[in-house]
Amino acid sequence: MKTQPVISLTLVAAITMATLLVFAAGMVTMQVISSGGIVPALIQMAQIVPGTYEVSPDSDIPGATSLTPLKTFWRARQRILDNFVYPDEVSQDELTYGAIQGMLKSLGDPYSRFMDPKAYAEFQTQSTGRFEGIGAELVMEKNEETGEQEVIVLRVLPEGPAAKTALYDGDIILGVNGQPVQGMSLQEVVDLIRGEGGTDVTLNVRHKDATEVVDVVITRGRVEYPIVEFRMLDEENKIGYIWLRSFNHLAEAKVQDALNSLKQDGMKALLFDLSSDPGGMLDQAVAVGSLFLDDTPITWIQDRSNDPEPLYARPGLMLDEDIPMVVLIDGGSASASEIVAGALQDTGRATIVGHSSFGKAKVQTVIELEDGSAMVLTTAVYLTPNKRDISKEDENKERGVHPDIRFPDPPTDPENRPTGVEWHDQQVGLAADVLRKKLTEAAG
Repeated sequence: MKTQPVISLTLVAAITMATLLVFAAGMVTMQVISSGGIVPALIQMAQIVPGTYEVSPDSDIPGATSLTPLKTFWRARQRILDNFVYPDEVSQDELTYGAIQGMLKSLGDPYSRFMDPKAYAEFQTQSTGRFEGIGAELVMEKNEETGEQEVIVLRVLPEGPAAKTALYDGDIILGVNGQPVQGMSLQEVVDLIRGEGGTDVTLNVRHKDATEVVDVVITRGRVEYPIVEFRMLDEENKIGYIWLRSFNHLAEAKVQDALNSLKQDGMKALLFDLSSDPGGMLDQAVAVGSLFLDDTPITWIQDRSNDPEPLYARPGLMLDEDIPMVVLIDGGSASASEIVAGALQDTGRATIVGHSSFGKAKVQTVIELEDGSAMVLTTAVYLTPNKRDISKEDENKERGVHPDIRFPDPPTDPENRPTGVEWHDQQVGLAADVLRKKLTEAAG
């Protein structure tokens, strides 16, 4: 039977298939494939931005030689439906979903996963800057020493309820309201944490590089935040500041507006903040990188069968090369953020400061299924301009984009640990000091 082509829209890379505790977004480096074409909800999110399109054959109808595994599955499924002792407790959907989850789990890839219709509907509700939750983003990661999967806080939003507590990027969640989460899926942990606004949830966490388990009580509530923040951070030295919070479809335009405003005010140096930015759209990562770089690959994309292919900077350089630039990153900077930071580092355009980024170089394809569910499948990796794979550990067992200037880690003592907002302010201050030094050196 002749198959129909499927159109896939390459979107950005966020992060880690993290689950945002608005339980709304989950931006990833991804392509979107639908049985009926490009996923409509994601088109609305992307607003049909220029991107990389591919046409690939639909593989819903298998060839005759590949039917044996399907027959085996179908017979097993039918036996369960016909013979299980409690027929009223058998759900055909749950049997199907469980089989899909089992196939994806057998890949051994923590980023490939299945979303039932409800979870996928939440995933499609892309971040618009307003939601209810605790204001934190989680990811499931394997502990290389123990072999156990751990739930890790990827990002704490400064405007969210969690930022008013001692919850930090990199914290490991061991329990929710005293219930251990070991052995649970990420979605099951999310379900425990979610709840009505105004109610409390207690996370039992272990801070990064600490041994003590502490309780962090968070009151759920509404979170509103801008995609881009900017201001003249230092009027005397004319140090401009831009904080890009997410690579959504407005990222390039918002950063352009910020640059124009700061340049009109006489900016002489730029602090570009990518801390706690989980990524977003690949097209926007290339577009934002192109504001600072010219005639160079922003990133390389490599799938299972081809050599790496470059995505070059586009025309439209907005910042003169003689304006010094510092980029602030941390463990919550992932995917699209790492693409831009890695490009600026490899080309020598900016000094990277802060802490190592998350270290996710995987590209996921979101494949929509007929009943409104979807699979997220790792299909490629991205590399920096120098073809570095930031997902691989270095000699210090660290992944990610490593800063040229590393800032001190936060104190592990819970009593002396600043809030998320206080910590971010400290990091911005240290990054500004780096720029002041550069300006002084340039002045001779």
